[in-house]
Amino acid sequence: MLDLLGSVLAFGLTLCVFSYLLGDNPLYRIAVSLFVGAAAGYAVVIAYYNVIYPQMIASISLGSLLSFNFALIGPPLGAWLLTALLLLKLGQATTRLGSLATAFLVGVGAAVAVGGAVTGTLFPQASATFLSLLPSDGLGGIDFEKAFGSGVIIVGTLATLGFFYYGGTARPGGPAERPALARPVALVGQVFIGTAFGVMYAGALAASLAFFAQSVMSIAEFLTPYLGF
Repeated sequence: MLDLLGSVLAFGLTLCVFSYLLGDNPLYRIAVSLFVGAAAGYAVVIAYYNVIYPQMIASISLGSLLSFNFALIGPPLGAWLLTALLLLKLGQATTRLGSLATAFLVGVGAAVAVGGAVTGTLFPQASATFLSLLPSDGLGGIDFEKAFGSGVIIVGTLATLGFFYYGGTARPGGPAERPALARPVALVGQVFIGTAFGVMYAGALAASLAFFAQSVMSIAEFLTPYLGF
């Protein structure tokens, strides 16, 4: 019975979301509010069991407090201190005291984001463009297919970087104008950028349609015995 109720509820919420195709309406807002509330509640539970409890509560023991082992109680006490300072942002009179915790969060987040982008994206993508324009086919000759692919990658990379050239001349009442030599490069880069965005959008749309079709098939298979088909 619970499985049937869950399937019917899921199907009803799916229809509520798709009702947005007819315009903004209360059913769509209810479905979105339920989704946001469930996602927020799930995030809070995950944060408590994965971060707050193991790192701020369970890591502080009576023995570590009595022995004043700073290596054990230092990180949890620091986390509690930053949390207390962050809560001070709720009051207008104490909001400046919470700026330290906010600055710490922003600084650490920016450092992690920049480090991850450099080591996980920038360096691998840069190294991937170091390709041979005359690759060997293993028989002493030149593999023209790989050579063509390498040429497209190198030209696309350079043209895309050239598209973001900001050394244009400002015109009164109009957008900045690129130098004459940079215009063809920017045009080629724009083609590559548009193609990349089109491929990503098509992939996201195909994945969404596949997920929707799978959900509909699952609901249909579950309801088939109850409908007598």
